[in-house]
Amino acid sequence: MRIFSASALALTGLFALEGCASYLAAKESVSDLHPVAGMSGRMPLQVQACVDRTGYAGRDLGREATEALTAKLKEAAGFELEPDGRYVLTCDISAFEEGSAFKRWLLPSWGTTSGQVAVMITDSATGETIALVRGRATVQAGGLYSVGADKIILASAIDDVVRQLRLLAPDFVPGK
Repeated sequence: MRIFSASALALTGLFALEGCASYLAAKESVSDLHPVAGMSGRMPLQVQACVDRTGYAGRDLGREATEALTAKLKEAAGFELEPDGRYVLTCDISAFEEGSAFKRWLLPSWGTTSGQVAVMITDSATGETIALVRGRATVQAGGLYSVGADKIILASAIDDVVRQLRLLAPDFVPGK
């Protein structure tokens, strides 16, 4: 009985340690930016709905990504969202894996949750592509704290995309 109690205590401790390891979404970025010469003030962006290219059934990933992207661009300095903005932003969800926190707890990298978003900004006046940006977020390990990672993984990839897009209007000073 004593061996069983020690084993149960050790297993409980291991579970607690694994659960306390907060999951971090590893981010991978790829970008091709062409800063707009003479840009001052906010970049007028026309945001089109994100397109889900994954074929994932069960959730409207396009809607979720569009809402997250719009919210994050509104919060970010340097952008003005306008229905007829000069710069047209298109978005594709190119990868999504729901994953499993239980599998990640059993064996890191098994049950990985990942999402990848690609964004392109085009100048509607000239047809020039101003930016091609891809953000990818991945959760490969974690226990209890990584439950629900599939609900925030696209938003995490979008955070990285918006961070990169901020480089397009480097002269913008908030408050002006």
